[in-house]
Amino acid sequence: MDAYKVWYWISSIFLAILLFRPTKKFIFVQRVRKAEGKLKRELTEEERNDLEKRTIPLTAFIVITFSLLFNNVIMGKYYGLR
Repeated sequence: MDAYKVWYWISSIFLAILLFRPTKKFIFVQRVRKAEGKLKRELTEEERNDLEKRTIPLTAFIVITFSLLFNNVIMGKYYGLR
């Protein structure tokens, strides 16, 4: 493996880790607002915990996909890699 591929994977993983928490928080807040609006009441702590657990896989998918695509575009632009 050449140095550019190693850098691509390391930077993609690092970017995904950095973006995970704020993205999870954003998606969680949106899901809570939607659920509260639909039910016309505040969610219980148990319902919030359940929603938060179900948010993790969606967030992981979005963040990993974004970081891989973002690094692919950036490295293709600056280093001529595709």
